[in-house]
Amino acid sequence: MKWCLVFLVALLSLAAHGAWIDPTGKAIPDTESMRSAGDFGVQIVLTADEDRFRQAWNTSKTPPRLSTTNTVRLGAAVSALLIFHGCAPDAEGVCDVVVEFVLEDADGKKTPAGGGPVWIGKPMQQRFLQLGQASMSVGFDKTDPVGDYKITANVKDRVSGRSLSVVSRLKVTK
Repeated sequence: MKWCLVFLVALLSLAAHGAWIDPTGKAIPDTESMRSAGDFGVQIVLTADEDRFRQAWNTSKTPPRLSTTNTVRLGAAVSALLIFHGCAPDAEGVCDVVVEFVLEDADGKKTPAGGGPVWIGKPMQQRFLQLGQASMSVGFDKTDPVGDYKITANVKDRVSGRSLSVVSRLKVTK
């Protein structure tokens, strides 16, 4: 099922100096897919079309309509993307945030699923969210078991030393 991530767009007014907050400034409790540690926060989202998601994120001047999903059929693929705020800059003003992804299949088997830089560069100006550079894509063929999968992103801000793990659940169907 695809749904528009209006909730995420509402978070664009987030203050980078605190935990996740709603547009009225009220703190939003952490969930398994959205966590924070001090001023550093990460959210994982799944999409069936990474290119379209990134294009909507990067080109929209108004709140973008971001297509996300939590289900995929055998024969299709999904991508896991990270949205974050509050990375700590080093002495040169550059953030260094990295991720390692893990895929847990319907049988509970965990498989390393790649990783890389979420963000290496100047931090976004305060009160804005940033779409991470790294992503993980996974396709499912007829030999894969149907059922409930989990994608975990272990994210580390190498400058501040803060680490967060976020999880997105995925239903694989026939």
